Amino acid sequence: MNKGGFTIVHILRCKDLGFNDDFIVIDNDPKKAKERMKEHVLTEHKEEFESLSDFHQEEIISKMDFLLTRGCGCGVLKL
Repeated sequence: MNKGGFTIVHILRCKDLGFNDDFIVIDNDPKKAKERMKEHVLTEHKEEFESLSDFHQEEIISKMDFLLTRGCGCGVLKL
């Protein structure tokens, strides 16, 4: 996405969701970034994720949305 002369990229880090690995998703489309991270979590952390309560699983998914919409540099970067 190009906004005001900047390219906006969305960043999700697996560690920010509470998992212990260095996987990072960087994409111009926040929906694609979220889907790629969900795919990673459900593939690489399936057992750990499924052992969580429904509440905590939803909390992780909600945190993805939160990180993708922040303008502080934690999940959105202007290049």
